[in-house]
Amino acid sequence: MSINKTFRSLIKATAVFAILVGGYMSIDKAEAGKDTMVIAIGGLPQGIDLDKHVSPTTWSMGAQVMEDGMSWEWVDFPFKTGAGWDPSTIPGFAYPDYFGAQKLVPGIIEKCELDADGKRAVYHLRKGVISPWGNEFTADDMLWRIERGKATGAINNFLEFLLNLPGQTINPPESGGYTKIDDHTVEITSSAGMPLGCKRFTNYYDAFLDSTEVMKHATEDDPWADKWVATNGGGFGAYKITEWSPGKRVVMESNEQYWRGAPEIKKIIYLVVPESANRVALLQQGKVHMAEGLTPDEILSLDSSDKARGVAVRGNQSMWVVINNTLPPYDNVKVRQAINHLIDREAIANNIYHGMMNVWQGVMPSTYPGYDKWLKYDYNIEKAKALLAEAGYADGFDAEFAFSAAEATQESIAILLQSAFKAAGINLTLKKLPVAAHSDLIMSKKASLGLWTDMPIQPDINYALKLVWPTNALVNYHNFSDEKVDATLKKCEGEVDAKARIECHAGIQEHIHDLAPLGWIGEQYFAVGLSRAVSGFRWYTTQYYHVNEMSIAE
Repeated sequence: MSINKTFRSLIKATAVFAILVGGYMSIDKAEAGKDTMVIAIGGLPQGIDLDKHVSPTTWSMGAQVMEDGMSWEWVDFPFKTGAGWDPSTIPGFAYPDYFGAQKLVPGIIEKCELDADGKRAVYHLRKGVISPWGNEFTADDMLWRIERGKATGAINNFLEFLLNLPGQTINPPESGGYTKIDDHTVEITSSAGMPLGCKRFTNYYDAFLDSTEVMKHATEDDPWADKWVATNGGGFGAYKITEWSPGKRVVMESNEQYWRGAPEIKKIIYLVVPESANRVALLQQGKVHMAEGLTPDEILSLDSSDKARGVAVRGNQSMWVVINNTLPPYDNVKVRQAINHLIDREAIANNIYHGMMNVWQGVMPSTYPGYDKWLKYDYNIEKAKALLAEAGYADGFDAEFAFSAAEATQESIAILLQSAFKAAGINLTLKKLPVAAHSDLIMSKKASLGLWTDMPIQPDINYALKLVWPTNALVNYHNFSDEKVDATLKKCEGEVDAKARIECHAGIQEHIHDLAPLGWIGEQYFAVGLSRAVSGFRWYTTQYYHVNEMSIAE
């Protein structure tokens, strides 16, 4: 090699090192104190506007600036789990009782009164809840949120539909609506039953914004300040976003007027570290306090670390293969059934997730009341070939398969599926996409095949099924449509009695399962790497945590 080439190589290597070190230089001071938490993530989300955005980092980042209306009572961790990632070993850890008594704990909604027939509720808003911009939470903020949802026709509008509430345009009741009684009291009425009229406030997406501040950023072209909300949130939570640097980091600072008291941790830095191995390295060096998006192998590797621990919490999320039911050849049920026989769920759960996933083929979370367990699709390549032949695809076909670059496990699963599909004649071209691009593709409902993670936040059979399965449902990214499903969910949505509500849906879960509208994989656990200096970590049902509940030891 010439001297010039050697010199150029040295310069290039030095530059790469400088970029790597310089990119993380800003966290050196932060990690030294206990008032700043640094969290390494794979990439920034589309945004944290809960009327628009859906992704794991939307949930975790947004939760720091939003505030829960109510929460579930906390109990001891109820599941058996691996010793190397047991969350109950974290000081201060507790688990939300969404699966048992479902007792509500007041938050910024101090009290909720629901009539026995479920057709009227009165909401009492907590007084003295102040946003980071100095404005108090009032009935006007609640009513403004409903109007914004109707106007945008997006997630908030769909949430009201899921909850069978009147503040929506999708399928509103014959009569009813929201009425301001005074600054801290709202009445809601409906001609239909509203069985989730109070439990709704445990739902992360049912968050309320400081409408006074938000509307300061509205324009003629952006009447609801969507652009500002995307990178600011605008909630009544414990933190406020002070910096959003695309591709680099997001900085949040404490709301010193937070109603629960000023947070002990004054600053949060979400640092973009694209490679999960580098996130683990920073965690073990003590330069970050938490690392999201780690692989199960990386979670296991932390068991022997004196700086960090792996945490994996069984909850309500699941992973599946999105199959576009309206595109040939996926509009053929036999092709979709064949795809389900090509998914080696045991291998994924045991070899990729190392037990941090439950094998699952249900149409709602296995921890929810009313769940029916179905396991009809075994891993069977010959059966898949036979179904493809019956469908007219004996020679297979070519297809694209999208997955998120931010989750290393998704790439491992995609490679495994590529091999299995090829054995049946389906040739997959893998598309590894950045977080925002992957979310945009799946949510556009135009993807043919792809991996997706989601969960119905509300532990209720009708809500869980309505999230994914009705024709044109917002999270029906697979374009499934079935008249029997639509009719059943409509018939049962207003049933208030808990037992009758479950019985009303009898048989519909198996019916959906037989139609194979998507490719079931499993219920993966919520997993992070966590510094051993951190206490007070808790998991919430939308796959997030609250930093203001945590402490960092010296």
